[in-house]
Amino acid sequence: MNLTAVLDHTALAALYRADHFFTGLYIEASRGTGRVLIPSLSVLAAEREVPGAGTHAAALRFAEQVPFTAVHAVDGMAWPAVEWPVVHSAAIAWQAAKAGEPVTVLSLAPELYAGTGITPLNPG
Repeated sequence: MNLTAVLDHTALAALYRADHFFTGLYIEASRGTGRVLIPSLSVLAAEREVPGAGTHAAALRFAEQVPFTAVHAVDGMAWPAVEWPVVHSAAIAWQAAKAGEPVTVLSLAPELYAGTGITPLNPG
């Protein structure tokens, strides 16, 4: 079974900075032994946090870009106290769980997900 990881804005910033864990994860995705999902709102948030990180994330060849949809927005409306940079990652995880294909959200700031019912993994 291959791991499917959702990288939030903090993870994308770490990948841009060549963090060993995230670089290794991306290498595994390039080999087809894992999947990396990149939420479009995470790309924007990473770019605002670390200039260049979002541009880098948007260009990753072996990652799947996930557009923000109305379904994600509806999920996010249930979490009024949650900051917008994590809503998309959390909604992707919820939709995957509903489809029976759970994913692992990776974040260096898992406390941002309080109130979503999602518990991200902090590899840091």
